[in-house]
Amino acid sequence: MNITAESIVDDLENDRLPLPTLPEVAIRVRETADDDNASIADVAKIIETDAALSARIVQVGNSALYRGINPAETVQAAAMRMGLDTVRTLATSLVMKQLFQATHPVVDHYLRRAWKQSTDIASLSAMIAKTSTSLESDSALLAGLTHSIGISPILVKAESDSELLNNAQRLERLIYEIYPLVGAIILENWGFSEALVKVPAEHLNIDRDGANGRADYVDIVQVALLQTLDDANHPLAQVDRSQVSAFIRLGMQDNLEEINMTGGVIEVEEIREALL
Repeated sequence: MNITAESIVDDLENDRLPLPTLPEVAIRVRETADDDNASIADVAKIIETDAALSARIVQVGNSALYRGINPAETVQAAAMRMGLDTVRTLATSLVMKQLFQATHPVVDHYLRRAWKQSTDIASLSAMIAKTSTSLESDSALLAGLTHSIGISPILVKAESDSELLNNAQRLERLIYEIYPLVGAIILENWGFSEALVKVPAEHLNIDRDGANGRADYVDIVQVALLQTLDDANHPLAQVDRSQVSAFIRLGMQDNLEEINMTGGVIEVEEIREALL
């Protein structure tokens, strides 16, 4: 089987490309949080049915991003500190790691690398939103984590083409060509907001003008990506950052001095460790 960008688009259009679905616990949290009659306690009870998610919610609740005077020792305490909307977002963020794992060694390698890069970008995105915009830091974190979600089904599809799977240059070229479109469709299927669906769709476009000239989550993720990029084959690897207007809309220089000067580097690392 010869897999190409065109064949993947055709599979997408004809519902032949298996797309990842959110884990059940994340779906239940989102549905409950969307209920006007729901409380923090209701959401906490759902989270508590998943031991791993419970531990991670408490961990993030005690991270630099949300830390209070006293440590949060229970899911409900951590959720109370963060608020219903933030917990809804984080529940999705913290269960996503399982979507970046596979049994095939080559696919698993690429997915694990993508997850590592996504956590780097997500943690920095959260801090950029917190320090440089009025946008929500938890939504920026989710935007960073999901910006490359489209890589997963492409790699799973590649398992049926051994020649492609063992040709790193061709495989990476295919991934970079098509993952933004696939990612946007996945987030649409998950019921994400338009602001977040735009992130995978537009984050490689350095010529965009933001949200009618204002900074948005795409800008945040684009800047975070450029700051953490260590892949010479990435489409933005050779970009002249002085020409990237996202930096201007965010009101920062391209070396993020504003975050460094406020001790944000330490906070970024704490957030990243909570996601890994």
